[in-house]
Amino acid sequence: MLEFDPQVGHEQRPALVVSNNTYNQFAKLAMVCPITNTKKGFPLHVELDERTVTSGVIMCEQVKALDIVARKVLFYEKAPKDIVAEVTDIIVSFVEGEQAR
Repeated sequence: MLEFDPQVGHEQRPALVVSNNTYNQFAKLAMVCPITNTKKGFPLHVELDERTVTSGVIMCEQVKALDIVARKVLFYEKAPKDIVAEVTDIIVSFVEGEQAR
């Protein structure tokens, strides 16, 4: 059992949307990974590069579903496909079932 409300803090930060448009439109949610400028070399972080205006690292381990209406989401820029693919590969790797040992 987890207590999800209230969320701690009122931080605003950029995030990478990893869910597809169909999910976003029908669920009125978006699956996102927050972006931070604190680089710790954590293996589940993906660094943004010079191809994006946004700087920092994408925290794949912090993926969450957010209400896109209530959170007043604003589109800023589109991430390069290879970065999105790396992030989604990491997320899939820690949510898919492990093989029986």
